[in-house]
This record gives sequence, structure tokens and C-alpha cells, in this order.
Amino acid sequence: MSRSYYVIELSARWLTVLLVGLAVLMVLAFGLGYGAARSVGGNGAGPVSGGPISTPVVQTEVIPDPTVPAQPPAPTRPAATPTSRPGLPTVAPPKVTPTTPSPIATPKPKPTEKPADGFWVQILASSTQNSIDEAGTRLVGLGFDREHQKVVRAKVAGGNELIKLRVGPFPDRPSADRVLQRMRNAGFPDAWVVVP
Repeated sequence: MSRSYYVIELSARWLTVLLVGLAVLMVLAFGLGYGAARSVGGNGAGPVSGGPISTPVVQTEVIPDPTVPAQPPAPTRPAATPTSRPGLPTVAPPKVTPTTPSPIATPKPKPTEKPADGFWVQILASSTQNSIDEAGTRLVGLGFDREHQKVVRAKVAGGNELIKLRVGPFPDRPSADRVLQRMRNAGFPDAWVVVP
């Protein structure tokens, strides 16, 4: 089973740009939310206008005094119901319809060329096994263990043998290109991407 390595490297400048961008987005989101709340709730200092305001009705119980002769109970009035004043339009509370979020369409990845064996980064080509072994040890220090290293031997003109050291495989060309740049920065200037 082959493993894939993904490396994301950000310089200090790009990290700063990313953080400033997130801060601007948060300020915009807060401003939009505050503006929406003000437009729905008026000035924010009272109930939302448009609906009737009811006052609580307090009922008291009268306990009869046995020393006072009983009087017939006073007629009670029905509770007042809110009515609209003549000449003023009646405003109904706004209807709030729940919205369901629409699914976010994710773009499909573009198909890239992917050989069956994957992409490899050739680190070094040498005629001596000693230089290949030294480079392999340096690669282990960079995080590429021996199982992700591949040694390829090829015959060249004159019957000599050329030994090539590669790391991989990588699932796509962008991953291989990132590792290629990392290898060049680590002191392997002749590294290049190989498509077997």
C-alpha cells in the first residue's frame, strides 16, 4: 500500500494575509448581522412594532366580612379587547418564513494525468552506490523513510551503470511538484519529477 504525502507551506506574509482576511470577514459578518437586527427590530429599545401590546389583568378575590350585610355583586364588564382606531391602518406583524439552506455546490476536481505507478521525484543520479546511500540517509532526515525511496539501476553507454534515487509515489502532479520544490530547497538542485 502506498502512502501519499501532502505538504502545505505558508510563508509569514501569506499567513498574515490569511489572518487579516479572516478578521475582515468577521467584521463584515458582525456588521451585516447588526444591520439586519436593527432593520427588523427598529431601534432596539422596545418591542417590535406592528403587534398589539397587551397589559396583564390582575384578578383579586374578595373575602366577605360576616359583620356587613351582603350586597348583590356589582355587574362586571367584559375585558376590553383591542380595537383599531378609526383612520389608522391596521398593520399585521410581518410573516417570517423559514428558509432552508441550499446545498453549496462544490466544484468537481479536474482530472489530472495519473499513471498507475504514481509520480516520483528523482533526487539524484550517480554512478557510485556511496553517494546514493548518503542521499538516502539525508532523505530519512527530511521525513522520507526507506519504504518511500526507490533505487533504479540503468545501463548507460560504455556498459557503465547509472543509479537513480527517487521518492514517492505521489497521487498527482501538484503533490509531486511541491515535494520537488522542497527537495531543491533542501540541497538537491538537480531533482525533477518522473512519470514512470
